[in-house]
Amino acid sequence: MRWLPEAIVSLFLLCLLLAAGCITPDEGNETRTPVTGPGTPSETLQRTMVGITHPGPGERTYTFAIQLDRTVVNPGESGSVNISIGNLVNRPLTVQPFPPGVRVTDHCGSVVRTIPYGTGDGIIPPGENLVYQIPLDMTDNQNAPLAPGRYRIELFWEEEIPHTPYPPGPPAPIPTRTGDVIIPEWDVGTIVIRYPEAAREGIIGVNQTVTVAGLPVILERLECSEEYCMVTFLYPIASGTLPPGIPAGSLPPPPPDTGPGLFSIDGGTECPFLTIPVTQTGGLWEVNGNLPPISQNVRDLTIIIPELAGDEGPWVFRVEVG
Repeated sequence: MRWLPEAIVSLFLLCLLLAAGCITPDEGNETRTPVTGPGTPSETLQRTMVGITHPGPGERTYTFAIQLDRTVVNPGESGSVNISIGNLVNRPLTVQPFPPGVRVTDHCGSVVRTIPYGTGDGIIPPGENLVYQIPLDMTDNQNAPLAPGRYRIELFWEEEIPHTPYPPGPPAPIPTRTGDVIIPEWDVGTIVIRYPEAAREGIIGVNQTVTVAGLPVILERLECSEEYCMVTFLYPIASGTLPPGIPAGSLPPPPPDTGPGLFSIDGGTECPFLTIPVTQTGGLWEVNGNLPPISQNVRDLTIIIPELAGDEGPWVFRVEVG
């Protein structure tokens, strides 16, 4: 399995560009979520989409925005997810069920906290916004405080929505539990719980070379902060990457595919990390990997590249940081 490059926001958004269905009738006995004005702006990243309903010529029905109120908290502190859904049409829109659920995953991708979605609905009058805040107390499913580190936050409205292929021509309305607004899953971003002893910060020069199957790979450096630790790899551009008859240097060679990496801290569990698209640096390819922040108490990192440029590794780097 390949990891998506961490121009990752746009790819997540593409996966979540979904259509909306028919309006849920008002039965008069369901929970209603109040509609308010716009929420307070935040310095964290806001993620948005515009919904399109079917059938018709692509009528834009709503805007959807989510935003974490903070990306770094101290142990014991809480955060929140701010949601705003705006009605763009001249009829009420229904969000059902509401509020959405929340999944919190750790740096190994394990789900440590699940907040189920609600059983009510939200009615958005024409031209107004539904604004809602979901508190995050940063505890796990056993109500124990989460350990320091980086956690990914996701919203979901359904456990699973089956895929329905559209027939040729304008598709018919699709009845759905979510009424007019279909947003089954959405990546909100990450929250870091600070280490009491602080995270390691700054650039750590490594310049360690490992050669496997004739391909030398250099782990050049680590750039660490309290929110991430970015690793940089370099390896040579293979000859013969351009079509016959095209002289070298006239066109850049196509960047090779990059598989996921693995890392472990002080000999602990191996966890995956994302890689950022390959870029060209002189006569070398550069690949960056996004690790979670590391504690000042960490002694060593093991960083593994299982596959690179179509070649099987693994390239294994052991880095003393303590």
